[in-house]
Amino acid sequence: MNPPESDPQVKPAGGETAREPTGPTLGKKLKIRSMVTMAGEVLPFFWPMRNFIHHNPLHGLEHLPFEQAVAAATKLFHARGYLTRTEYQRLLAGGSIEREVLEDLAAEFVDDWLREQDISDDGELAELLRRSAVAMMTAMSHPAPGQDVPCPEEVLAAIKRRPS
Repeated sequence: MNPPESDPQVKPAGGETAREPTGPTLGKKLKIRSMVTMAGEVLPFFWPMRNFIHHNPLHGLEHLPFEQAVAAATKLFHARGYLTRTEYQRLLAGGSIEREVLEDLAAEFVDDWLREQDISDDGELAELLRRSAVAMMTAMSHPAPGQDVPCPEEVLAAIKRRPS
C-alpha cells in the first residue's frame, strides 16, 4: 500500500487549515511590474552599445540638461559618462579634436566664470586661467569630470581664494 500524498488541506493538531505558500501576492506582483516598467523608461532600446551609435543612449532623460542627464545615466547604468582625460588627449593628438576650438571653449568658460564671480580683470587673470584650463585638458592626465579628482571649476575656485 502506498503512503497517502500530503494534502495541503490537512488540519494540524491545533485544528487550523495549513496552506502551502502560493507565491507573491497580487500587490507584490503589481509592484514588481511597475518597477520594471519604470526602469525600462530610461533604458535605450539597444543597450549596451559597443561600437556604433545609432540610438540616443540618454533616451528617456531628454527632459534634463545634458550634464544632468549624463550624471543620471552614470548612476543608473553604473557606467562612465565621459571618456578619460587621456582618451580625449589621444583624440586631440589624432586630430579628432581641434585645439583652436578647445582654446575658444576654455576662454568662454573662463570669461563666464569671472563674470559669475563678479571679478573684473584687465585680461592678465583671464589669460592665466585660460592657459591653466587648456593645460589641464591637454597636458595633464587626470581622469574626466564625474570622478573623485578636482575638476577645472574647483581649481579655478582655489586660484580665486589665493591672496594676490
